Amino acid sequence: MTRFIFFILIAVSSAIPGIHHDRITLDELKIKVSGASREVAYTNKEAGYYYTETQAEHRSGWQGWHIMSVKMMDDYRVSINGLPLKKADVNMAEVYPHQLHRSYTNGVQEYFTMLDSLDALVVELQNVRGSIVTLSPLFDDSRSRDDYLITWRNKVMLIAKKRHPARTEKENYPVWIGVTSAPLITSLGMVPDSIDEAPRYGPERFDGQPWHDRITFIVVAGDSVSQTVERARDVAVHYLTRVAGRKRRMENFLNASYFRTDDGRFTRAIQWAKISMDALIMNQLRKGIFAGLPWFDNYWGRDSFISLPGATLVTGDFSDARKILESFAAWQDKDPQSPTYGRIPNLVTTNSIAYNTADGTPWFTLAAEDYVRYAGDTAFRREIFPAVKLGIEGSLVKRADDKYFLTHGDAETWMDAVGPDGPWSPRGTRANDIQALWYSQLRTGSEFARSLGDTASATRWSTVADSLRANFNKYFVEGDSEALYDHLRADGSGDVRFRPNQLFAMDIVNDPLLRWKIFQHVTERLVYPHGVASLWQDDPDFHPYHHFEPAYVQDAAYHNGIVWTWLAGRWIDAAVHYGYSDLAFHVTRSMVDQILDRGAVGTLSELMDAAPRPGESKPRLSGAFFQAWSLAEFLRVAYQSYAGIRVNAITHKLTLQPHFPASLTRLKCTIPIDADTIEARYYLQNGKGEVALFSKRGSPRTDVTIELPYDHGHDRISHLVLQPGLPVTLLIDSQKVSEKTATGVRTLEPIYSESDRSQSNTIHLARPEVRPDLRALRMPSHRMLSDEEIKTVGAGARVLYEADDPAGDDNGTGTYTYPTTPNLQPGSLDLTHFRVSSDGKNVFFVLRFRNLSNPGWHPEYGFQLTFGAIAVHKDSKAGSGKRIVGRNANYILDSSDAYEDIIYVGGGIRVEDTSGNVLCEYRPVTGDEKNPLGSIQTKTVSFAIPAEIIGVPDSTWRYTVLIGAQDDHGGAGIGEFRAVGGEAGEWIGGGKKIPGDPNVYDLLLPVHK
Repeated sequence: MTRFIFFILIAVSSAIPGIHHDRITLDELKIKVSGASREVAYTNKEAGYYYTETQAEHRSGWQGWHIMSVKMMDDYRVSINGLPLKKADVNMAEVYPHQLHRSYTNGVQEYFTMLDSLDALVVELQNVRGSIVTLSPLFDDSRSRDDYLITWRNKVMLIAKKRHPARTEKENYPVWIGVTSAPLITSLGMVPDSIDEAPRYGPERFDGQPWHDRITFIVVAGDSVSQTVERARDVAVHYLTRVAGRKRRMENFLNASYFRTDDGRFTRAIQWAKISMDALIMNQLRKGIFAGLPWFDNYWGRDSFISLPGATLVTGDFSDARKILESFAAWQDKDPQSPTYGRIPNLVTTNSIAYNTADGTPWFTLAAEDYVRYAGDTAFRREIFPAVKLGIEGSLVKRADDKYFLTHGDAETWMDAVGPDGPWSPRGTRANDIQALWYSQLRTGSEFARSLGDTASATRWSTVADSLRANFNKYFVEGDSEALYDHLRADGSGDVRFRPNQLFAMDIVNDPLLRWKIFQHVTERLVYPHGVASLWQDDPDFHPYHHFEPAYVQDAAYHNGIVWTWLAGRWIDAAVHYGYSDLAFHVTRSMVDQILDRGAVGTLSELMDAAPRPGESKPRLSGAFFQAWSLAEFLRVAYQSYAGIRVNAITHKLTLQPHFPASLTRLKCTIPIDADTIEARYYLQNGKGEVALFSKRGSPRTDVTIELPYDHGHDRISHLVLQPGLPVTLLIDSQKVSEKTATGVRTLEPIYSESDRSQSNTIHLARPEVRPDLRALRMPSHRMLSDEEIKTVGAGARVLYEADDPAGDDNGTGTYTYPTTPNLQPGSLDLTHFRVSSDGKNVFFVLRFRNLSNPGWHPEYGFQLTFGAIAVHKDSKAGSGKRIVGRNANYILDSSDAYEDIIYVGGGIRVEDTSGNVLCEYRPVTGDEKNPLGSIQTKTVSFAIPAEIIGVPDSTWRYTVLIGAQDDHGGAGIGEFRAVGGEAGEWIGGGKKIPGDPNVYDLLLPVHK
């Protein structure tokens, strides 16, 4: 058990009697990186981000400059007198919240800054020794100059990818990239740089002349040539002011939401987390929060509402909080005929909206109440109430069962990973966390209704909530096991898998002892020193590592064992409540270490492995490297759990119930409440100390309640009134709390309340162990092929079959259109040539396309988003094989072409027989990018299959080739044919007139002799 430590907050820049304020600067947050490179990302707080490396060339296709979820540029290359500045020659990088500083071995200093609110990058170079300095924009999806539009206008070099001007009305990303320099001295019309490092290509270069030993390059994006030129020249003139303004904005933000402790590393991590979290509050379409970088550069409802308190409310950013809630209310499903009627979106991208989650709407309601409580914005209650009411009534009409449980699909909770064979962690039809959130939604909605005079709704929803809670305690308690069922299945049976979702259901549990047991068991089974696991390691389906190809694809582990950083927030809430602040802070320190020393600089990842790999000392980071709810929960618990701050601006009441660990004794911080900012200083050691409070402005008074641990069974509660402009110091010792003001000292009368803090000292964190007999770590029973095997070159192989297919026939039944995502380039579903050859040991297949896409998500594939099936008819007997093509093809072969074997090609290769048995499989692994399955340069997918598996072909074999768009459901793996609907969307094809038609865009039929 940890001893009690009390916290309190400090002020902003104004001088306050008795409170000293050290201004936070970005310079003190500098993180030096030498040796191994670290990832770093910046945003412009609109719709753009830049993801790069401190000291290395880009290692992932996700890296580069992105705007409106579209990759604009892979990187840039700087050369001095024709010699490139190589990232490998950076001997040290200094990462600041606003910019990146690289120091090269030749003395050149580079300062990279992404500007606020503009699609603009600034690359400042100092200590340059050379007469000509060149900047070349680099691209990784084409190496042909013919694929680019290049022009010069008013000393600005302009480049556009030719496919961009053909964007659809739904696509609103910029088209042009403009490059200029400051000073504006340049040589025009230069030839392309000799950049041969695949897969990056620079179609044109901009040559500038330094002024003394300095030059600054400006890179901008725009919708038109004129807009891009105007923006480039404007930034070239004003970039110094804008860079300084970006730095000033961040410093003002940190000092307006001041937080400094006597633990320097914890303090630095808090400041970095604030800046990183604020960087994800964007204005893409409307105000929202990017869920995470690099692949969640869009708005996820659930993530946004969980993030809202830590992202905006504890820092006093009430304006953004309100706008984010208004954005999602505007996107609510208001169609009474829709099965998702009343739901707040799960996902909003630049051109699509999805409502496939059960918990987004409850989290929305709770976030709205949190906002009102912090901001005191009672007018917002009335404005948002229609959305709150619709969310509740829609669920009661469409989704509540006879026990008022909220029903949902297998993948409609936060554990939502789905593969071609269905959900990886099915939790339908009634998950425990969904019921608890639904209960809170009903209670909060009832309070909203009552405050607005809708007593009928308030009474009805309150009654439903009472019934729901009673039924939950009747049906979800797992017998005598002192745990909750994770979910109830459709037949009413309970799932006994031990998951962390119980943490979210504790408040709906009636029995205090059961609540304590849930906390204890979750702690000792799921909480490692580095975070909270998604599944107990004794479960037979436990996956210890996120990536463990080729044994399994990454989504198989997504919610089945690995650690989710954001879950630590809810566990820390419970830990400090039960008096285990020191234990909780042990997990917090792991997050501090990550922010400062591991992975991407200054931020928190989405995931971590459950255990270190053999020979490694720390679990690997994984998932999105820059995750919103990870950062937000880290910040929220600092204020709400450790500091124990509870705000009610409606009644202007402040409650302080600190639970700081023993290692912290001092804290200064600001508390936003309505239009007021209460400043405080806290010091307490060995049960003695003082707290200073100051309210500079706001309402006439703030009622303050301070709850301090008294013994194991009781808390000591003291009340005082804080008047604006009158500082108060609380003198605290083991016997009493005294209030010291300018008029004197008085003892506060305490009230003693019962506490449910545990008296046990035996609770401990789980210890991760990887058992050698884990089912997940076993290789599949069928033969697994390596990259070396599938890329075997058969010298002297004899061509057995070869056929051309017309270009431009990739339209399915004649009307199909591609999904609207710009990542799928035109022609990527258009097969133009197919060849089969053999050397007797292997059978070689080559598929050539009009084009191929490579967004870079999986460099080991060499391509992506194209999916194929090769049906092989071997016995010359009509109807002897199988006619149905699987993996969502919706295609039936002619009986004369029925296959004995079928080869699926997408995120790997899989060969199946007529019974669906897998004969062999190739799953790409890291390193295969050296010789990948597909090549965008040659526009081919080529591979070999051992003849001992598929047989030695002869001239009688016939082949049917089906091509469509690949859908791996975001989790990697072989994938399947992506669905085609009536209207194209971001990730669904369009133009299908009959629902049962195939999901096949191009078809090569065998030649019948």
